[in-house]
Amino acid sequence: MKQNYLKKLMTALLLLCCTVASAADFEVGGIYYNILSSEDKTVEVTSGSNKYTGAVTIPASVTYNSITYSVTSIGNWAFEYCSSLTSVEIPNSVTSIEVGAFYQCI
Repeated sequence: MKQNYLKKLMTALLLLCCTVASAADFEVGGIYYNILSSEDKTVEVTSGSNKYTGAVTIPASVTYNSITYSVTSIGNWAFEYCSSLTSVEIPNSVTSIEVGAFYQCI
């Protein structure tokens, strides 16, 4: 009985950790971002609570809370399973596209 309870508790903690880790720091214009460096003012595009659809244009910079950040990366799994995506315009400021960024995008 105690072992079953411990398994359930560990599973719940693991799910909570995964959920927190995938949360975006902020959203502007329907695009979700994580802050990479507050000092350098850089961000990456990430996934959010809604899947991306249609034509997405990633800006070279984005302003949030009166701070302008340079968009330098498309993060891990950012557009995964976005089957309704028709195009993504990527600015020259993006210097890295991380693992699985467009996984299962048809």
